[in-house]
Amino acid sequence: MTLPDVSDALPLHNLDALRAEVTTLLAFKVKPQEIKAMLLRQDAPPSAWLEALVVLGQPSSPMRIAQALCDAAATRSDLLPGVAKACRRWGVHPASLVGLWTRGPLGLGLALGLPEDLVRSFPSKRPARTEKGHWSPPAGFLGATLPEDLVLQDLRLIDQPYLERMPERLWVGKRITLDRLPRLSSYGPSLATFGGALGIRECPSLPLLPPLPRLASLVVDGQSWSRFPEAPIEARQIALHRMRDLESIDPSLTTRKLILAHCPQLQEVPLLPNLAEAPAEALKAPRHLLVIDSWMLEPSSSYYGVSLIACHALRELPTGFRVPGTLLIQDCWNFQALPLDLQVRHLVLRRLPGLSRLPEGLRVQGNLILDGLACLEGLPEGLKVEGDLVVHQMPQTLNLPREMSIGGGLRIHPSDAKLSWPNRPRIFPGFAHFEGL
Repeated sequence: MTLPDVSDALPLHNLDALRAEVTTLLAFKVKPQEIKAMLLRQDAPPSAWLEALVVLGQPSSPMRIAQALCDAAATRSDLLPGVAKACRRWGVHPASLVGLWTRGPLGLGLALGLPEDLVRSFPSKRPARTEKGHWSPPAGFLGATLPEDLVLQDLRLIDQPYLERMPERLWVGKRITLDRLPRLSSYGPSLATFGGALGIRECPSLPLLPPLPRLASLVVDGQSWSRFPEAPIEARQIALHRMRDLESIDPSLTTRKLILAHCPQLQEVPLLPNLAEAPAEALKAPRHLLVIDSWMLEPSSSYYGVSLIACHALRELPTGFRVPGTLLIQDCWNFQALPLDLQVRHLVLRRLPGLSRLPEGLRVQGNLILDGLACLEGLPEGLKVEGDLVVHQMPQTLNLPREMSIGGGLRIHPSDAKLSWPNRPRIFPGFAHFEGL
């Protein structure tokens, strides 16, 4: 290929040829300003300007295409009449531009020939400045499906009783929320390539999820699924809440953080070999994990690990269970035993009335937090905690082992001042070793 001559005429009346020519000029490092100067010299019509401006915007994704068209309409009012046609040519619904417009969406939407009720369902001028690309239609606004070719950053579908299926062509950059959609029975093919945060809540007609290889996060709340997942799913965080029929978790889950909360039928948690290893900079426990207060032990306090909350049928964890981050077990009424070979960075046990003993030789690589374990008889022999041991609201008769070691400090909440421990130690900086206390 030879370097094109920027003095040559551009094919203004053949948009496909114009797109190819501008792409070639950019490949040869011709500056966008020079290409715009060529368009000015030839007195290019609006359709040619729009085509060239989209190409100059590097249309690597539908969002970049929509943003380029939006910017063109914002900078040159004479291009506005051709924007709707350019949207159709590039496969972008004109309403997508309304979601990106920050100068008063109503005027733009009407100029693009969109229905007024559709335009008004997007954020008004003031919210649009902070909710760019956001669409949350009013309750009951939608029919059986959404418009095709929408390009958004954040799509929130809430209380839409008539919505039955997602469109064939949809692009969302950051977040999809499906909330209280009783008839929705299809995810649509575009979900397979979605890489943002997906939230599903009380959508009883939705089937199990398809393969999702690149989610940022997944939150499922109130679905009547008995197993999860059916297909491979990878996300930085996966949270399942109020899954009353959930009985089994597939060990193929790939995630940094798994949260299982209020799943009363879940009797076992499998080994999870695909839990992500926490990087060195994330191994230190969040500071507020070590603060004893009413807001102690926030379940999402660590970005790596497993949280089991109010899973009342769960009695124990399997042999060989390993969590490279924080393991939190909280409010599981019938939980009775940890495995002898448990491997965990930080361990948090909170309000477990069925737990009376911890395994002998328990080793915690980070911090061990014991909170409200009313039936715990004592700490195990050979306990080794490389970080801090935090004790809160424990039985006054709690027995100390003859030998245990703590690499950080021993912290006892002031409300436990009557604990009958010899000398009632409070905080031991550095390394502390106890024998025959």
